[in-house]
Amino acid sequence: MASLRLPLALLAAAPLALGLTSCASPPASSGTSETVVSAVVRAESDAGGRAFDLDRDDDGTWEVHVAANGRDTDLRISADGGQVLSRGDADALDAEDRAALEKAGTTMADAVRTAVAAHGVGGVEEVDIERAGGVPVWQVAFDDGAQIAISLSDGSVVPTAD
Repeated sequence: MASLRLPLALLAAAPLALGLTSCASPPASSGTSETVVSAVVRAESDAGGRAFDLDRDDDGTWEVHVAANGRDTDLRISADGGQVLSRGDADALDAEDRAALEKAGTTMADAVRTAVAAHGVGGVEEVDIERAGGVPVWQVAFDDGAQIAISLSDGSVVPTAD
């Protein structure tokens, strides 16, 4: 009878183990709002400024431009958004980008969260400052080709003409 105790104990524990593993979150893929926001926060923290341009590279890493002290610093961030892989020399910040950022009431990270909530599916490919109807917006482009414009001033979704 003792020889059956171990197999029975293993069988009894199997449903618990399966239940625990099924509750685990799937790994975040590149382009999810969590990885994009992580990449933005990491770049801003490292450069000491505000992100204003982001692109997902072919290898899944992020290229993030951060405005700090009137300069544009280019950082490459890991695919999961957790690590700075390289940092480029700071160049003079474009006057139009500087002016838009000075008036911005919404961060890139908040714009990404709003755009992903509005779009619903797909990974983020790119975020930059554009103009919609003469007003500066965060233009969030998704890997399915969709684009959502978010107001720099108040963070609202800006309707665009199709």
